[in-house]
Amino acid sequence: MQKILCIRFSSIGDILLTTPIIRVLKAQFPNAKIHIATKASFAHLWDGNPHVAQVHGYQGNLWEFAAELRKEGFDKVYDLHKNLRSHMLCLLLGKFPKQINKYTAARKAFVQTKLNTLPGHLVDRNFASLGLSPDVKGLDYFIPAAAQVKLADYGIKSPYVLFAIGAAHQTKVLSYPKMIELIDSIDHQVVLIGDDWDEKIGYRLATLFPEKVLNLCTRTSIAQSASLIQQAAMVITHDSSMMHVAAALKHPNLFTIWGSTHPGLGFTPYQTAFTAVENTNLACRPCSTQGSNVCPLGHFSCLNSLDLTVLKGAAQAL
Repeated sequence: MQKILCIRFSSIGDILLTTPIIRVLKAQFPNAKIHIATKASFAHLWDGNPHVAQVHGYQGNLWEFAAELRKEGFDKVYDLHKNLRSHMLCLLLGKFPKQINKYTAARKAFVQTKLNTLPGHLVDRNFASLGLSPDVKGLDYFIPAAAQVKLADYGIKSPYVLFAIGAAHQTKVLSYPKMIELIDSIDHQVVLIGDDWDEKIGYRLATLFPEKVLNLCTRTSIAQSASLIQQAAMVITHDSSMMHVAAALKHPNLFTIWGSTHPGLGFTPYQTAFTAVENTNLACRPCSTQGSNVCPLGHFSCLNSLDLTVLKGAAQAL
C-alpha cells in the first residue's frame, strides 16, 4: 500500500490551510495512507480527520524525527511548509519532495509597491504549485465529541457574539479603546476567547462590562473554542488562526478585522462567506505580509481609525 508524507510543522491557521490538500490527495490516491509530519504541539489539529492515517509529532530533534519517519518507507513526500527545517527533513529522508510555491517575492512586492500580482487565494496557489486541482469543500476541522461545549456550563445564553480578540502580531489587533467601543454597542452577551497574551485584555473588558462580557481567554482548548465558534450567532475575529477555524466550520455569520495585513495577500477564509472589515482609505496598507508588533509609521491608523459600523449593525440585527 502506498504511503504519502505531508510536512507542515506549524502553525494553527497554516495547518488548517493545508487540509484541503490532504483531502484531495486522499481522493486522488484512495488506497494510500497519508501521514502528517508536524510539531507535536499541533498534532491535535488532525484529530478525527478521516483522510489521515497517522500523525508524527516533531519535538525538537530532527535527526531522531527523520529516523522515525524513514521506518515508514514513504513513496511520496509533499513539503507544505518549505522552510529550512522541512528542507533538512526531506534531505534526511532521502526524498525529493513536491513543494508549494510561497510567492515570497510577489508578497514582498505587494507590501513595498502596493501592486498585487498574487494569483488568488493561498490554498489555490498551493494546489497549482503541486499540480493538484482543488475541490469546493473548503477547510477541514473536526471537533472531538469530548470537546463539545455545553453553553450552560459556562453561563452562556444564546444568541451570543463570539469575539476572538487576539492574533499573532499586535498590528493585526484592534486597540483596547476600539474593543471597548465595539463591545459597548453590542446588546447581546459577548464571549471572548484568546491565549495568555489576550487574557489581561479579556479580564479588563469583562471588568468594564460585567453583565455582558464572559472572558474565556486561556480557559478553553482550540477544540473547545471551535465549539463555541460553531454555536455563536456571530463570530468576530482578526486575521488570525481563529478566523481559519471559523472558516473550516463554515460559520454563516463571520466577520474578519484587517489591520496591517490585507485580504489580497490570499489568507482570507477559504471557500466560505465572510465580511471583511478594513480601512481601505490608507495608502500604507499592507505594511507587512504577516503582521508585526509596531506600526512602521507610528500612527496605527489602519485599526485606530477603523469604522466599526458594519460590525455594530450586524450585532444589533441578531
